[in-house]
Amino acid sequence: MFIAPCVGSARNARGLASSCAHRPRGGKRGESGAVLVAVMLIMVVLLGLGMSGLFLTKSNVQMLTNTNLRNQALYVAEAGLERARDILNGPVSPDLTSLLGGTGHVSNPADEIPNSVDSVYGLPIGRGAVLIDTSGTPLLRINYPTSVYHAEAVPGNPDGLSAPLMGLYTVYIRNDVAECRKGRFTVDGLAAGGNQIVVIRSEGTAMDGRTTVVLEMTMGGGTSGGGQQGAGGIAAVLCNSGKNACDDNNSVQNNVVVNN
Repeated sequence: MFIAPCVGSARNARGLASSCAHRPRGGKRGESGAVLVAVMLIMVVLLGLGMSGLFLTKSNVQMLTNTNLRNQALYVAEAGLERARDILNGPVSPDLTSLLGGTGHVSNPADEIPNSVDSVYGLPIGRGAVLIDTSGTPLLRINYPTSVYHAEAVPGNPDGLSAPLMGLYTVYIRNDVAECRKGRFTVDGLAAGGNQIVVIRSEGTAMDGRTTVVLEMTMGGGTSGGGQQGAGGIAAVLCNSGKNACDDNNSVQNNVVVNN
């Protein structure tokens, strides 16, 4: 017995239209839906991986930027210390009393000359007087260039050469702890019977204006005789770690006091 296949408008024996033409063929609609879901899942996974990569890249760039700024501030602070060393090691013995804020000192609004010591730690309260170089210029927010070329006028370069700056430094000077505990905050030197030991504080700030490194060094008279003045080979004494280090409640990393 031969059975005719279903065709479009084929009718059965009762004259009703056959519904075989509307039957799904092989389940292809269900398969296409599963493929769509799989593609969407893959796209979501790839998008998540891409966002994670962008986040990690941004974090690494920020870390490198912070490290670079920290190093710049450190170099600038070290430049301030070297500038102070040159002043104290000059051919003419410096007037320590005047530099510390005593007789003959030229007042500066940025001075923080100590006049008392902390009752707990016995440390002088105040960063010190802004150090003044031999030309009478206060070392307050001094530009530090990134190369041997100076942006300011210097001998041999009266007009100054424009160069990218690494940052700014400010240098303070105050009497050492032993003298301050005796109440001799602004008096030192041979004529005054002092020990000729001072503390130099250099604050270096990177060009972002926020990243700051603070270094302190104890400088005193030379040990080799001949009346040598200034640093005289005295080793640097950096800030002690812990609370109130360098007169501030700062974190200390590798003997470097850092303000952020």
